[in-house]
Amino acid sequence: MIVIAAIDESSGARVVLDVAKRLAALLGAQVEAVHVRTKSSGGAVAAIADAAQVPVSVRTGDIVAGLGSAVRERDAIALVIGSRDRPEGAAPAGHIALDVVESLEGTIVVVPPDAADRPLRRVLVAVEGDGESAGLRRLLDHLGGRPLPEVIALHVIESAGLPPFADSPVLEADAFEDELRIRVASGLLTDPTLIRFEMRVGDAAESLREAIRELDVDLVVLAWHRDLSAGHGRLVREMLERGSIPVALFALDDAESRRPILRA
Repeated sequence: MIVIAAIDESSGARVVLDVAKRLAALLGAQVEAVHVRTKSSGGAVAAIADAAQVPVSVRTGDIVAGLGSAVRERDAIALVIGSRDRPEGAAPAGHIALDVVESLEGTIVVVPPDAADRPLRRVLVAVEGDGESAGLRRLLDHLGGRPLPEVIALHVIESAGLPPFADSPVLEADAFEDELRIRVASGLLTDPTLIRFEMRVGDAAESLREAIRELDVDLVVLAWHRDLSAGHGRLVREMLERGSIPVALFALDDAESRRPILRA
């Protein structure tokens, strides 16, 4: 398996390569770097890749198209890109990163240039209220039979969506959480205790950011439909614009498989 790191000549390229190598170690894959040359770029890319001990290929033309071709040709399991060039960059998320995540299928890991250099030991996966967990399903599929990192399944309930509790609100809330935990793991794991479950009430984006800080998360996994137009992809946009850790985006379509994975 191959993980492709999209690099340029900025300081953020080293961070992208570091995350790509850690992701590859988690998935049992190899890392290859790709640079799509612009008129004034390319001179320092080989030195950056050599320092990371990663082979690099250089392409010319449109950046998004070039990265898409590289992913298809190498049948890469993931593409790792920087969210912007520099920590002090004016834009929270660069237009190239936004174009890439909306245009390309597959798994894309977006890395902020100030991401900490740390192993990917604790992974947070956002899950839906109906128990559907496409992000968790795809994560387990990528891992295959490899050992799981610490996986946290997070479900956020907006205050208006909290179900009414009657005579025993504490017991009923616990039962509601237990039922949701079972739905999340159903068909994916023979042992649901392999996944830690967190349920929070409040604004989804704010609760996600708080959970990342409080739980000391190394990687966030979000499944989405590659749509950042008005009213869509709010969590993805929030993480790209304000997040401080890598975000793995699993692109879905209407025919996304729901086949069981059943990890022991």
